Amino acid sequence: MNLPTQVGVSVVTTEPSTKENQLVVVAPVVRPKRAAQQATEETPPAPEVDAAEPTQDQAEAGPRLADRLALLLVTPETRGPRIRLGVFWFFLVLAAATSGRVWTAAVWAVVSAAAGYQIVAAWQRDQAEHAIPEDSQDARHRLSSGGLFRLVAAAGAALMPIAAAYSTGLAGAALIVLPLLAILAHLVFGLQPSTAAPTVIGIVLPALAAISVVLAVRAGLWAGLFLVLAVSLYDAGSFLLGADASSRWEGPVAGMLGVLGVTFTIATFHPPPFSTASAWIAGVAICLACPLGQWLGSSFLPAADSRAPALRRIDAYLLAAPVFLGCVWLLPG
Repeated sequence: MNLPTQVGVSVVTTEPSTKENQLVVVAPVVRPKRAAQQATEETPPAPEVDAAEPTQDQAEAGPRLADRLALLLVTPETRGPRIRLGVFWFFLVLAAATSGRVWTAAVWAVVSAAAGYQIVAAWQRDQAEHAIPEDSQDARHRLSSGGLFRLVAAAGAALMPIAAAYSTGLAGAALIVLPLLAILAHLVFGLQPSTAAPTVIGIVLPALAAISVVLAVRAGLWAGLFLVLAVSLYDAGSFLLGADASSRWEGPVAGMLGVLGVTFTIATFHPPPFSTASAWIAGVAICLACPLGQWLGSSFLPAADSRAPALRRIDAYLLAAPVFLGCVWLLPG
């Protein structure tokens, strides 16, 4: 007996299996348009994201970057006779720049040597704090943490501005040869070349600023005075307003305003080798390079608050002096 079948309904009979009463399953017919409509209704819409609004990760990345940059900024130290030392340093470098390249080289050789010595000492203290107790008694460890390489860094940093007072070529040669000699000294004592990094930093970092100041004085009296006055006013503004400021950015901003004041004066009178345009370009370069030099000094120390007072005395020159020297050499007067 044949039973009627319906679409999608299985029909089972008790009669013997024959061709007529077999299980029949017919798949429902679904039109393509209706299937697409059902899929759209079942799939929930994706949440809309406003491209103008930053995501949570982007919002957190911004403050993290700003915090890292703020940690590299120098908090002015107010203990001790800081103001008297600052005033003495200002008149000392100003008198040296006025006297010529020989006195400028002598003054900067002393401060550069002190900065190189303190840089290596700061890294040695940090290495001693993180040294393994078993290695602390090793002869090589005692050698690398001793005063020998501090003196090597101090001597190398002092020789470079003296070489710059003689000639530009000799200063460039010293900038290449003296770091290589420092690495060779570590190899002679059986140390790894990587252990020479603090010594090389102590030689090159302060000496680069010292060489640039001496060569700027060689380029002309007003070039040396422009550099010294601009960076000194940056240091003064950064210290006076940054010491009691609630934000670490207030001091550098105040110092940059002082640089712009000196730049306006030089651009107005444009003494040689400057024109009005070149004075403004050099002044803006100093304005931007001074805080970057402080960041550079912090980044080459074990920590931003590591004790290196001589380096902190000249950290604003670290980038400002080389950039200013490039402006003097390249820009037309």
